[in-house]
Amino acid sequence: MHVSQIANGSERDYLRALYELADRKAKSAVSHVEVRMEFGRSEEEAESACDFWADRGIVEWTALGHVALTHVGLRRAEHLASRGWSFAPF
Repeated sequence: MHVSQIANGSERDYLRALYELADRKAKSAVSHVEVRMEFGRSEEEAESACDFWADRGIVEWTALGHVALTHVGLRRAEHLASRGWSFAPF
């Protein structure tokens, strides 16, 4: 199975929500429910977007129901933020 390396708008929106809720810091755990609420999409879409980033080492599950940006994830989010969260290949 081929895994897409390009984040779609939903995935970027999830990363943006986590980045903002984590105060733009790596390893700052945030409730996945809180991210999903900020993300503003269904639970399935939030899970899918989180899995996309987790599979790439950008997001990690830190504790039951909590996620955080990895250090690589923080750099990726900062890069996307500097581009206005526009389309960019992973």
